[in-house]
Amino acid sequence: MKRRIGGIARSSWRAGEGMREMSLLNRFQRARAGRRTAVRERRRAPSFREMRARLRTEKAEAKLLDTEIRIHEEAARIRRDIRTGA
Repeated sequence: MKRRIGGIARSSWRAGEGMREMSLLNRFQRARAGRRTAVRERRRAPSFREMRARLRTEKAEAKLLDTEIRIHEEAARIRRDIRTGA
């Protein structure tokens, strides 16, 4: 008697073949699952708008860091002037 499970025809009454066929079926299912995961992980190319937005964000972050550095330098200069003046 043959049954169709998962697209593979298998004989359910042959002695000793059931385990071998199940391991083969499991191997195919694992391989298929691995391919499915790989396809899902594949990245699409970013659009022009996304790239432009990323560039604007990076420029704004760089400007913010420069401003922060200038603020800290000025604060250090003011502290030095206060110490030397007092």
